Amino acid sequence: SPSFQASWQSRTNARVKKFCSLNRAGNALCAWHDSRRERRSYPPRMAPPGHLNCGCTYEQALFEESLSRNHVGSYHPGETVRMDPALRNPLLKLLQWRYGYRDGDFERDPVTGLWIEGEGEAVWEAKAAAG
Repeated sequence: SPSFQASWQSRTNARVKKFCSLNRAGNALCAWHDSRRERRSYPPRMAPPGHLNCGCTYEQALFEESLSRNHVGSYHPGETVRMDPALRNPLLKLLQWRYGYRDGDFERDPVTGLWIEGEGEAVWEAKAAAG
């Protein structure tokens, strides 16, 4: 329905605000690159629209976060689950091509198509507002 599609877009926008915003140094990084001391693809505040300073896209960063919350990826003791971009990015492309994946698909009830409890737009807008 159009109202659910609007809800979905609002949810994604809130997730972008939460996970893709600049830090105090002017960088926005995916979780994988944030945990490593690698050269950034773009200088602070200079990443093109829809991209992070590490070179990853917003879609890739949101996909990584969603995978992490579903315990998919690799981790070291004491760290959160992350997925190497060399695996994450082709997997995202495959899911997008084959199944039309977009952010939020893993958080919808497969029977009703509605958000699983705690995953709707209002929850994510509150998280984004809280910082």
